[in-house]
Amino acid sequence: MRGYPLLSIEEYKAIYDAAPDGYLVVAENGEIRSANAQIEPLFGWTVEELVGRKVEVLIPGALRSRHLAHRAGFAADPHNRPMGVGLDLKGEHKDGSTFPVEVSLSPWRQADGRLCVICSVRDITAYRRLRNFSEGALLASEDERKRIARELHDDTAQRLATLILSVRALAGTDDTVERRRMFEQVRAEIVDAAEGVKRMSRGLRPPEIEELGLVHAVQAHARSVQEATGFVVETDLDVVDPFLDRTAKLALYRIVQEALSNARRHSGAEGAMVRLGREGGDVITEVLDVGSGFARPGGPVGDDSGLGLVGMHERAVMIGGRLVIDAKPGRGTRVRLSVPVREGSDG
Repeated sequence: MRGYPLLSIEEYKAIYDAAPDGYLVVAENGEIRSANAQIEPLFGWTVEELVGRKVEVLIPGALRSRHLAHRAGFAADPHNRPMGVGLDLKGEHKDGSTFPVEVSLSPWRQADGRLCVICSVRDITAYRRLRNFSEGALLASEDERKRIARELHDDTAQRLATLILSVRALAGTDDTVERRRMFEQVRAEIVDAAEGVKRMSRGLRPPEIEELGLVHAVQAHARSVQEATGFVVETDLDVVDPFLDRTAKLALYRIVQEALSNARRHSGAEGAMVRLGREGGDVITEVLDVGSGFARPGGPVGDDSGLGLVGMHERAVMIGGRLVIDAKPGRGTRVRLSVPVREGSDG
């Protein structure tokens, strides 16, 4: 069988630059001898800037002394180290920002016997965020189950227990007027219990979204929050259902829910405003309060956010949207979600 011809140096270089991960060739003394094209978007340095520098320039300052010890140990016992070996590694961008990475190491002896190391570097920011969110979502799911169980026990079960006692008392009463009064009381308690169950059901899966549309669903939730807690929710809502698919509508609704919950629990304000409408090619949703705010610069939600904010961010990313939190201490908070209009949405 005729074999394929050997690849040329140019072809090897093309493969090297086309690799999805960043690659570095590092000399035993830590000097960078070569880098592929993916290193530049990862670290912000051009290949020309990196060649000749020590590899420590890509490592956060606080970790450099530890890295020097690791490098010396690897030189004494060079061996392949694959990605995903459980090390908590970070890279440093040219602008000083840091990000989580996975690194694989492969030793390579040059013709003259000198040791070089081929380093493959992968940015795992998105993976780490997704893993953290998944773990948090699991805990949140358990917390939600506990909340539902508690509400069923403290509200629905208590109502049913009261009903049982009322029915027993009703059965043992011969006085016609008293029986009528107790009958009306039992009827009112049944209506209250049914309303409580419906309220829980709406919280788990709001039927208004599919039956009446997003505007009615948000209005119903705003009324529910106000009736249950006294937190006043004003609304300024335009119909946007024709521009969103089912997934986007549900994600938007959940983000409004979470933003209102945060405002009610943390802002110290007496109420909030929800706005919904079109701006150019986007559907815009805003939740605003004039409460205490918090010390966080405006911009996209980042890794340092709490689970609630990360959850909103993940929902926004899932539907191709952009979530921005504008919060100023003492001047309130604005949660703004922009979602591109979907062509041919299923409304």
